[in-house]
Amino acid sequence: MNRLDCSTVFIARFTLEAATALSVSTGNPDGVFDTALVRDANGLPAQPGSSLAGVLRHLWIETHGDDESAADDLFGYQKRKHGEASRLLVSWGALLDSQGRPAEGLITESQRLEDELYKAVLDQQDTPVYRDRVRLTHRGAAADKAKFDRAVLPAGHRFAVELKLWADSPESGQAEWNALLSLLRHPAFRLGGNTRAGLGKMRLIELHQGCFDLENPEQRRHYAQLGRGLADTKMLQHKDIEPPSDSDWISGELVLEAKGPWRIGQGNESLCGDNGDKPADLLPKTEECIIWEDGKGQRQLKMPLVPASSIKGALAHRIAFHYRRHVGEWNSEDATLDDQRPESLHSLLGWIKDSKDGNETGRAGALILDDISITLDKTQVIHLMHNAIDRFTGGVRNRMLFDEESLFGGQLTIPIALKKSALENAGPEVRQALSDALDDLCQGRLAIGSKTSTGNGFFTGEMKGPLADWLSETDKPESNEEAA
Repeated sequence: MNRLDCSTVFIARFTLEAATALSVSTGNPDGVFDTALVRDANGLPAQPGSSLAGVLRHLWIETHGDDESAADDLFGYQKRKHGEASRLLVSWGALLDSQGRPAEGLITESQRLEDELYKAVLDQQDTPVYRDRVRLTHRGAAADKAKFDRAVLPAGHRFAVELKLWADSPESGQAEWNALLSLLRHPAFRLGGNTRAGLGKMRLIELHQGCFDLENPEQRRHYAQLGRGLADTKMLQHKDIEPPSDSDWISGELVLEAKGPWRIGQGNESLCGDNGDKPADLLPKTEECIIWEDGKGQRQLKMPLVPASSIKGALAHRIAFHYRRHVGEWNSEDATLDDQRPESLHSLLGWIKDSKDGNETGRAGALILDDISITLDKTQVIHLMHNAIDRFTGGVRNRMLFDEESLFGGQLTIPIALKKSALENAGPEVRQALSDALDDLCQGRLAIGSKTSTGNGFFTGEMKGPLADWLSETDKPESNEEAA
């Protein structure tokens, strides 16, 4: 269908909120950090239209089958000399200020610095909020040359976006339009990088939409009265969007209760405030977020953060252990186990494109966990003193006294989602390994965070929701443990 032959236009203007920290990167380092956020002419973080369009196209194909011809008709294509323009037009996402107004056009420096949210993200150009990451080997230690960081936009920031779809008539385009809008509530609707490590989850806050048949004089006049601003909804109607009914993703919640002290990551600020004393040498990871009340946004500083990568990394290694146990890959003198993940787990955990290893393709994993921020109302902050012991004398080493600020107790509720079809061609051992690894975490057999070898980071809990029911239906593979 040629867009130039269409006479009906569907328009939606909506607000997206970063439910977890967002990292839409330029792809280039800034000289200090490995990544830098995409920013507009005002220096404010923005959502490129190509980023949103690419995610919608991928989810459309996933939801409506692997036939790309239907996606080509909607999103356009270019194949050598042949191509077609997209019938879907996607605007850039404009960052909202503390009053809920989108940043459209050039904004004076004084206006930017007067707003609390804009001033904060402008300051983050020189001192970005970032996540330290490191790849672990099968031994649980950092892999050589595998340390990196990623700049993020804190959770809670909102963006105003517009979608516009051209169709032959209101009747012919309505079903397609409804299916497209439902993707904004898809469980895998995430933007930016590291989406399988907890980043980029987007929440649809509010949507207004309209349909205009330009062959109808009255509707053409209404269309002409529609303002150009992303926040202008005068001629549009509010609409509640339901998730896709045929989604292949299944969701659940991992509810964990801490059974002692725990600390994840390394932070820069003490949770006890500035009381004049020297801060602890080891601090919990904290990150600010934006809280919205009555359409007004405020910064919430020093929120203790539980990165999804810290939990998923531990789970990934335990999943590999259980998989090898189920298939009988035992560690012996003749074993040739290395730090490579079993290929059978690629469908669950994904793999990286690497031409050096002969792997010319890559794919995102089918397991998603979300970052969460917690409050201190049910969690205590404790200080622990440590010193290094001389291994020869058994005495304290000189000048090796240090202290640690940790959290004690508290509950974590971590959203988790799984793409079921990704495991269709995998053996029952993969599904059972995932179930066993989650059970280890819930039964206190798998610790997360730092100093796990000294008793920190143990939790107990349970899986809840449809995913828990689906995992409980796992067909247990035949045991291979007698062969050990």
